[in-house]
Amino acid sequence: REQYGCNFVSVVPVNIYGEHDNFSLEHSHVVPALIHKCFMAKKNSEPFVVWGSGTPLREFIYVKDIARLTEWALENYEDPEPIIFTTAQETSIKDLANMVARLMDFKGPVIFDDTKPDGQYRKPSSNEKLMQAYPSFTFTTLEHGMEQTISWFVKNYESARL
Repeated sequence: REQYGCNFVSVVPVNIYGEHDNFSLEHSHVVPALIHKCFMAKKNSEPFVVWGSGTPLREFIYVKDIARLTEWALENYEDPEPIIFTTAQETSIKDLANMVARLMDFKGPVIFDDTKPDGQYRKPSSNEKLMQAYPSFTFTTLEHGMEQTISWFVKNYESARL
């Protein structure tokens, strides 16, 4: 930025989820992994097993919000400091897993395997700078974004990145 006089923009997103994600059971992030695990549990009439106690908290942002925010930042954000893209709303892994089960109409048991690691309890961030710079931005609710993501995954299971 200083050296070349270009308005480079640095953004820091929290956990992104949405359609076309990597749904691999071994290499994906938490949202696509939970969706795929629940899908398989339902398909095979098995319990939906989630690693850890479910108590850790995470922030999630829908991929289409990231796209809209990125376009905005490229056109409007001129601060040399990075900006965090987050809803700043924390959701427990337990609440997320139960939401996935409900949205996928999974009727079996949801089991939290606390012999597996939880990871860091919290990774909080602030969207104060973002909301000051773009106060009219409206985030997609986690519920709606998850509905869209799950619907896409179920319809595209055969061609999804697994």
